[in-house]
Amino acid sequence: MVAPDLGRLLATYQLVPTFERSDRHHCFIDSLENIDNLPAPVPPPTTKQQIFDVSKYSHVDDRALKAPKGLHKQPLSALVEYLINGYNDDLSKIRVIYRWITAQPIDQLNIPKREPSQSHTLFQLWRIKHRKGNYAQLVSLLCRFAQLPCIIIHGKLKGSTYDVGEHLDDEQHYGEWNAVLVDGYWRFINAYWGTCAEGGSDETQWECVDKGDEVKGDSLNKQLFYACDENYFLTEPDQMISTHFPTEPAWQLKKDVVTEEQFQTQAFLKDRFYNLQMKLEFPKICIVKSAGEEIELQFQLPEDRAINLDFQYLLFRLKSASSGNLPSVTDLYDRYVFLQRKKPDILHIRVRSPVKDIFRFELVGKDVTITEPGYDYDWVAVYKFDFTGSTATDVDAFPECPVIGWGPGRAAVECGMAPMSHFGGEILPANDGKLEIKFSTVNGQDWNKMDIKGQLIRGGSTPEEVSDHIVHRVENGDIIFNLTTPKKGEYAFKMYANEEGDREPKNVCNYLITSNQKQDNTPFPRNFSECLGAKEAFRAIGLKALTHESGYIETGEEELEIAFQKKGDIDLSLNLSGSLIHAEMAKRLISEEVIGDKITYKVRFPGNGNYGLRLMGNRGQGNEVMYEYVVNYKQKKQKPKPKEEKPIPEPEPAKEPIISKDVPNDLRKKIKRAIEDQNDVELEIAIEDLKSLGLPTAQKDIETAEIELGVMKTKRELNEATEVRDMALIKEAISKAKRGSYDKRLPTEMALAKAMLERLRNITKLMHAVLSLDQKTIAEIKGYQNPPPAVHRVMMATLLILGHWEEETEEWRNVQIALGKMGKDAIKRKIQELKIDDIPVDVALGARDLIRDFTLDQVRMVSAGGATFYVWVKGLTEEICQRNKEIIKDIRPRTSRRRRSTMMSEKSFYSERTMSYD
Repeated sequence: MVAPDLGRLLATYQLVPTFERSDRHHCFIDSLENIDNLPAPVPPPTTKQQIFDVSKYSHVDDRALKAPKGLHKQPLSALVEYLINGYNDDLSKIRVIYRWITAQPIDQLNIPKREPSQSHTLFQLWRIKHRKGNYAQLVSLLCRFAQLPCIIIHGKLKGSTYDVGEHLDDEQHYGEWNAVLVDGYWRFINAYWGTCAEGGSDETQWECVDKGDEVKGDSLNKQLFYACDENYFLTEPDQMISTHFPTEPAWQLKKDVVTEEQFQTQAFLKDRFYNLQMKLEFPKICIVKSAGEEIELQFQLPEDRAINLDFQYLLFRLKSASSGNLPSVTDLYDRYVFLQRKKPDILHIRVRSPVKDIFRFELVGKDVTITEPGYDYDWVAVYKFDFTGSTATDVDAFPECPVIGWGPGRAAVECGMAPMSHFGGEILPANDGKLEIKFSTVNGQDWNKMDIKGQLIRGGSTPEEVSDHIVHRVENGDIIFNLTTPKKGEYAFKMYANEEGDREPKNVCNYLITSNQKQDNTPFPRNFSECLGAKEAFRAIGLKALTHESGYIETGEEELEIAFQKKGDIDLSLNLSGSLIHAEMAKRLISEEVIGDKITYKVRFPGNGNYGLRLMGNRGQGNEVMYEYVVNYKQKKQKPKPKEEKPIPEPEPAKEPIISKDVPNDLRKKIKRAIEDQNDVELEIAIEDLKSLGLPTAQKDIETAEIELGVMKTKRELNEATEVRDMALIKEAISKAKRGSYDKRLPTEMALAKAMLERLRNITKLMHAVLSLDQKTIAEIKGYQNPPPAVHRVMMATLLILGHWEEETEEWRNVQIALGKMGKDAIKRKIQELKIDDIPVDVALGARDLIRDFTLDQVRMVSAGGATFYVWVKGLTEEICQRNKEIIKDIRPRTSRRRRSTMMSEKSFYSERTMSYD
């Protein structure tokens, strides 16, 4: 039952002449009597999400939606009695009132033209329809009967009559809304905005010149529609202030109050912005002027749902007398907006203009996981872009605007792709205009069973496809594109995938490539657009590549050696192509050697450039393509002489801290002596003694002494962390030195710590490179019957460091056994558990000598996996030499068990690591 006593009436203006002002509540009240129990307006301590879950109030909503129509002819008290019957909590009461109001499409109700009885609920609806009352007043009346404290707030609104950036007029943009007291705190509601919405741009003022591909033609047109909008029930203060500016600043319910000028100029953020839990990074203002070529916008997306958020845009040009030169909608405008995911959770937008004019930009978005009827794109943010002062000339359009957008998004994920090299929508290549773009699989997808293609499109006024500048291959389950841009400029790289059953290839990922290269790039050899590497016929026959599995080879050696293992009586031949090659020349540049079932080709390159190698096979049914390579040959330059290491700077002499005469003489001496002796324990005791005296004049002396104490402790921590070579301790010590501004006082210690940290990071990086090798790569090394000398030596050096002497590993079979071990004896596990300080110096020197005759390129040419072990051995031995540089000249390298050693560390090192064979 409704309580017989009525609640209070409150408004930020004098609703009735008899209302009195309460300065504490910043509003007018029907009576100042007994108002101490009403709290003043303050920011609520909890969010809407913390106190309200719409799914838990479905029974309340049903009560409101099923209210009998006959209640329209009953007093408000009877309506409220029905609505709140059985509800004792504030939230249920205001919820049922809000849902009843939002379920009344007043303009569509059968309300008589003549004024109904003032005692009826219908009278209040009639007043709203005939603009004699409003929703805020109706909410206040209903809350009064429900004894819910409710205030009518008046101010300015950015509603349907508002054009972004315009000055807000007191009359045209006037509005009223409510704040309701729920469990002791004021919460906002706007029942009118929660009931109906009017959308779209004023077509008499703006002409749409570009519309996002997924935005339907009339989905955002100006129209009045009725539906319950949850945005305006218990609206958060930060969201409310984006469109509602109360005349009384206290009723913003914000700690940091927004001024009217800030409200006028702030970015126009809409409901969907807050629904999607976005954050605005820049720009913070709604009118953005460009003096240059572009305007940029950036938003942060919630990390946990960013992949499911989709965005489009609409671009309008201001209609004016100068609109006679307005290009048609199809003329380029769809290519002057670049919308990308800079990171998975960063939405970045760049807008250009080919003319000096004013544009309205509307960003719209949605969560694709929401499938409720009627849910579609809605406004996120609206800006006005002013290019009238732009000094840019001949502004180029972006290459094109793909339907799925820029960067790896949902289309890539649905295809089973995960980016491994480039995570944003734009790529800035190195100065040579060359790129490697890599994707991994998220579901074990076999790329060899898919038709993958890449397309490169040049930007500018007339976009055109650029051929023969993309090649791709599959390696270790990853798909890798190598790409070169012909010359400086902007390009669109589009990736397509065609699975079995697809009628046409799907566009699964796009990148904007902006190249500032200094020289032009020549194309790859023609007709190498299919996947490089082994072909289906090669795999079907059971042939094997002995040297180069990768279909893309970079080399600085003038002669390349490629070997295959033959099978059966198939005839093999190798073709060479390239811009510098003609048929007769190709024959002279290739030599062939066959020994048993192994066939080796040696290929010489006449000059720098890209070359194509195609292995052909004949099984008696004509030639078939077996294997394809693209080779990038660039002649090696002579290595410059190594630069001399810069000496670590000598520390500046520390200035002696001045201790005032106000400090007792014995304490002053004690502090000075502790500083001179660098004794932080004595200094800390002296500081405590000085503090205990309670001398007001000694505060500065205490601060001076504490700074010296901080320097001493930081110096000790830097030295200890560097000495024990602990990466975490070094990082913390360096960070502490910077936080306390002690780093300038400790240049030597900082330099040594940073140098050690860099060395430790390098060792860790090398170890991770080995640990990331998949079993297939290790199996490839193990699979050699007669390994190339470089590979054998590298693996001997690797196993020597792990405790296996040279006389054991000279026989390749023993290396194969070591590589095949599992569990605690697995080679990767041994490397992971290896402690660098346990490796004897003479053994490290022996390992260094084993690989001395080979360069990294020589090893890489015959085995990519072997190259990783080579880099690890080289980096590890260089670090050990660095740590022992004072004694290194007196130590003989050791690779064999036969030379006895008296070093206990060596005995313990090898006692646990001697190889045993099954």
